[in-house]
Amino acid sequence: MADRAQRIGHRLALQLACISARWLTTPAVDHPVEVMGLRFATALGIAAGFDRFGHLARRAGALGLGFNEIGSFDLAATAQLSAQALRPGTARLGINLSLTPDISLGALRTGLARAWPLADYLTLNLIGPGSAALLDAGQRPRLRQLLATVRSEQQRLDRPERRVPLVVKLRSLPGQVPLELAELLLELGYDGLLAAHDPGPPATRQRYRAWQDATQQEQACAQIEQLRRVCGRQIALLSVGGIQSAAHLQARLAAGAELVQVHSVLLHGWPWNAQRLLAS
Repeated sequence: MADRAQRIGHRLALQLACISARWLTTPAVDHPVEVMGLRFATALGIAAGFDRFGHLARRAGALGLGFNEIGSFDLAATAQLSAQALRPGTARLGINLSLTPDISLGALRTGLARAWPLADYLTLNLIGPGSAALLDAGQRPRLRQLLATVRSEQQRLDRPERRVPLVVKLRSLPGQVPLELAELLLELGYDGLLAAHDPGPPATRQRYRAWQDATQQEQACAQIEQLRRVCGRQIALLSVGGIQSAAHLQARLAAGAELVQVHSVLLHGWPWNAQRLLAS
């Protein structure tokens, strides 16, 4: 029953966001930032999972959001993306792609080639259940191989007039900050690291309330600071998990995140409240 209520609430929130974006034809907020060689109208965007199939897509800019990350998609499913992802709008579009240990290098290249012309940036998702095995110590050579292959494809597909940055999404929890993996991304030349500070689904109301604890917010900021010390300015840092207020957003940015994603606040609050979050 609780799962069904969450699904209904999610659909309603997405529908409200789409209706609002349809009526709000001009961007609500403009606080531009330059990250990974791209200009974002604001540093606040939508995390993967809220608008999985791109019904809102780039129209999220009308709500005051600088970007919208759709997905997560299995790389084999990228063939179905074009109809959703080509909707016009002002928000940058990210496509979140699941990376699994059993994918062939050929399928990896094909999936990337399909997603490449549609996205402003691509995120490789390493926090899903299908990706967990890649983070085992014994799978590190396989992980390196896959990440290196993606980087090679980036270099092959990019053009002087259009470059698509690569981001990797990693879980970052107290005592489990992915510093070693951050070093690997630096070595391979990735553009960004997306730190996910929440333990993951389900996105319950209890979890939402727990993030109102100042200690939880401080822990997430401390993790960003640790990652920034390792990464310096060579790689962009993105943060997702627990953002519910303008103060939360500003604290993540002050800690060193350059872009911040929201998800639960769109489910438990009004979807067009990005302007409230961006109020300084």
